[in-house]
Amino acid sequence: MTESTVPVPGNRHGPRFGLRALAAVWIGKCAASALRLLGREGTHVPGRIALWVCPGLLGCIARPDTVIVVTGTNGKTTTTNLLADALGAIGLRVSSNRAGSNLRDGIVATLISGVSLTGRCRNDVAVLEMDERSALRVLPQLAPDIVVCTNLTRDSIKRNAHPEFIAWVLSSALSPTTTLVLNSDDLIAASLGSDSNVRVFYGVDPTGDESREPSGSAVDASICPRCDEPLEWLFWRFNHIGRVRCRACGFTSPKPDIRVSPIDSTTGLRSLVINSESVSVRLANESVVNVYNVAAVAATLDVLNIAPKTIGSVVGSLTPPPSRFADETVGGVRLVRLLTKGLVGVAVSRAFAHILSVPGRKVVLLAVDETTDRFDGVENTAWTYDADYEYLADPSISAIYVGGVRRHDQALRLAMAGVDPTRIVLDESETRGADLVPLEGVDAIFNLHSNHNAVVTGDVVHGKLRTRLMEKNS
Repeated sequence: MTESTVPVPGNRHGPRFGLRALAAVWIGKCAASALRLLGREGTHVPGRIALWVCPGLLGCIARPDTVIVVTGTNGKTTTTNLLADALGAIGLRVSSNRAGSNLRDGIVATLISGVSLTGRCRNDVAVLEMDERSALRVLPQLAPDIVVCTNLTRDSIKRNAHPEFIAWVLSSALSPTTTLVLNSDDLIAASLGSDSNVRVFYGVDPTGDESREPSGSAVDASICPRCDEPLEWLFWRFNHIGRVRCRACGFTSPKPDIRVSPIDSTTGLRSLVINSESVSVRLANESVVNVYNVAAVAATLDVLNIAPKTIGSVVGSLTPPPSRFADETVGGVRLVRLLTKGLVGVAVSRAFAHILSVPGRKVVLLAVDETTDRFDGVENTAWTYDADYEYLADPSISAIYVGGVRRHDQALRLAMAGVDPTRIVLDESETRGADLVPLEGVDAIFNLHSNHNAVVTGDVVHGKLRTRLMEKNS
């Protein structure tokens, strides 16, 4: 195991851990076993049952001596998985809600899985994804040592207000003793906490060809938080991600402690700069969103006093979960799978921008419906107007296959964005487009799905496309 100062397994019981809490742990473990036998996921159910038995269980169950919470609007599941992988790679035993069950019930279920039948903790560190709106119900009882925030941008209209409101929710729940790992290029996320909190900032250096004028559907930070004068952008990437200064009062974006440089065109490597020490890394996924996720992981490892060379070695081997991003060449055609977080315009825009960055002739399969839409839910489709569908109007995209119950809403938004209606193919099925898409004269095919249909749609579409491409060249 690589030497570090991460504590060995702890037994941080709260003061109220007793027979009732122990009974809740046993019942939660029994529920988890029953679900596995039935072939059901239900990752939050054991936690919900345990909390019914002992409502204060989150505050008293044993947990490792190091507890890390990862939150934010976008990227928190990927960052949680990458960080858990990184800590596992250096020899630590990790408890983590990798499947993304990130409300209080799911977090409790994860902690239950990490203790013995006597209630003792069996792991070195916990890496827990937390929905940002759950902060007031989770953070005061959990008392994490480190909170990592990936970003705070516009989210679902159905469940979130302005990202500055979410920042207030998070800051209201934070302990002054918690160390914060924050994105310096997100002015809203960078504002979290108080002067009592230790703050460590990470960022991604500008490439030199980025705009200094924001554009697109959503820019949520444009006024100086200190004097209310307009901000000047040193560089702008998307939404309000970039770096700023105020000519009126001198306010600037925080200086990042951990930085990732642009790709060196000669070597294909990036420099990961950790408190002025530089190591070279090659990342498996070069999309800017994933580079930020890796930077967040590196910053967290630095907080844990892991050596920069070890950090560089570990992060260079990290790959995002395949359900969120996969890029392969099959039969001479590039096949890309992209999680496109429906209901969240900023995240959808990032997926569309990535498509535009890939060279060649492209076809897109678009299925970003929510499972609730299929059964008993009604969703306000206004979020589509917070997303930059204009990226898909590029002539390099020859066709867009849109499936699902919202296909007509999607087609209208695409047409309003300038996509030629003759390039839009609609089908009631979310998966049939994989049977229809042409394979000749195409350099890349993109499979876009949302969180909730990643298995029933994303997996099926990807499997069909791979099979067709392999058969085509057999």
